[in-house]
Amino acid sequence: MGEPFPGGRVANGEMEMNAQATKLHAAENDLKQLMADVARAAEKAQEAVARITSKAATATTETESTTSSR
Repeated sequence: MGEPFPGGRVANGEMEMNAQATKLHAAENDLKQLMADVARAAEKAQEAVARITSKAATATTETESTTSSR
């Protein structure tokens, strides 16, 4: 960035750019965290569907064997 003004101050425009860059970085981090959360939620949902499907298949098999043995 530019040279600071005497006393270590920076130009107002430069401070604004730094603030925008900081906000952008924070937004990127928030987005990455949100994407990771969504990926974990999708994975858990897939696992739940697999468990439910497995239980439903087992229940169907048990019902069919009970019905056919009568």
